Amino acid sequence: RSNTMSQVVQTLSELSGFPADQLRTLICLLLAYPCAFFMKPMSPYPRLQHIYGILIGLAFSVWCLGPWAWTHSFVSSTIVYIILATFPFSHSRIVVFFFAMGYMCVSHIYRMYDDYMGWTLDYTGSQMVVTLKLISLAFNYFDGNRLDQQNVTPEMKKRAIKQLPSFLEFYGFIYFFPTFIAGPPMEISDYLSFINRSMFISYNKSVNNQKNNNAIPPTFIPTMITLGKALLMAPILVLASTVFSPSFLLTSTFQNLPLWEKILRIHLHASATRCKYYFAWFLTEGSCTACGMGYSGMDESKGVPRFERFTNAFPLKVEFATNVRSIASNWNIRVSDWLKNYVYLRLTPPGTRPSTINTLAVYATSAFWHGFYPGYYIYFFASAIATEIGKDMHRKIRPYFYNRKDGSPLQPYKLAYDVVGGGLLLWWMSYFNHSFFLLGLEQSLLFWRQFHYIPHILLIAAFVVVRFMLRAPRSSSSSSSSS
Repeated sequence: RSNTMSQVVQTLSELSGFPADQLRTLICLLLAYPCAFFMKPMSPYPRLQHIYGILIGLAFSVWCLGPWAWTHSFVSSTIVYIILATFPFSHSRIVVFFFAMGYMCVSHIYRMYDDYMGWTLDYTGSQMVVTLKLISLAFNYFDGNRLDQQNVTPEMKKRAIKQLPSFLEFYGFIYFFPTFIAGPPMEISDYLSFINRSMFISYNKSVNNQKNNNAIPPTFIPTMITLGKALLMAPILVLASTVFSPSFLLTSTFQNLPLWEKILRIHLHASATRCKYYFAWFLTEGSCTACGMGYSGMDESKGVPRFERFTNAFPLKVEFATNVRSIASNWNIRVSDWLKNYVYLRLTPPGTRPSTINTLAVYATSAFWHGFYPGYYIYFFASAIATEIGKDMHRKIRPYFYNRKDGSPLQPYKLAYDVVGGGLLLWWMSYFNHSFFLLGLEQSLLFWRQFHYIPHILLIAAFVVVRFMLRAPRSSSSSSSSS
């Protein structure tokens, strides 16, 4: 049966032009939907849910990523569990952070050695998700038992756990099948509250369900809506793999285009490529919604349940963003939250404000997590600079577009500021985004030479001007706070 299925996938690959490994991943992401719906009736039986989720997750890993791909997640997870159970409590989270990231880094290096510049899907994709799960678990365990509880924020308390999960709970958390292959990461507190159904108390109180206080809300319609969003991305996904492939930017055809068309195509190619990620994230969000795990509380205005716990992107807010913060808040949301909670804020001592070092640490961690291709570091370094420019512009330039007396925006100047600034930002991010897609330094240099490195020069010049030469307006406190 396995050989027959592989032959079917290979035939579909030849007919469609899509790689066989990507088709297997797509099939697994779609199979997760009926598997997730079938998990709902198991909700009164926690052990059965754990076992079922583990088996499906392992089956997806074996068929999609290779017969032994699961061993990496199992070995690294088991070692982390032993560290948390045996190492001194005050240091275990740090040991876990460097071990999990180190294992991920070694995996990336081996992948580069084995398949340099390749996009073949293997265990490193799922291992990236597992890495974030393991590190968050270590910090959550620390927060639940640390002595200086006055330094534990409400957000930390919400995620904290007092004791380590059992082996069954732990591996159920690691191999939870809707998110194991393609993410996004999840919190151990969310997984446990889903299994014991305490997650759904707010829903049952809202609908006055006295018979079953832990019933899972209806999920079919919201699941189909999310699946529909994924299917809307499918045509763009095809274009991104053919007409708008980033590799086109390295061809002589692109080099001979007029400048205006080059500028336009840079953004179009980057935007189309991002649709691949939207497509995968909507698919995983839908399967999380199907089993009820995506429940995120009640919409009080409409009186209906919301399923946004695993929403990982708002495409329109990303593609029409007017500032760097808007992009970061609406793109790869779950990973952004992880970086904020376990890197950015953890490096900020109580009572102090985050500094530029925090921003650089976030982007450096993200780059290491992605791998060691130069394109990743180029993109994240440029993103860090753009983030700092955005902060300075928000503080030093934006207040001039607000009324200093009542804080109201000065139109149409404020609108023009947002449109022009947002357009330049999106183009700049798309320009550097191609380093991420092209991976190699040689490819990035070939791409940049066509623009004589002028975008790089302007980016650095903008940073120097807004950081060191401009001063914030004196009486801008009210307008800045209102903006």
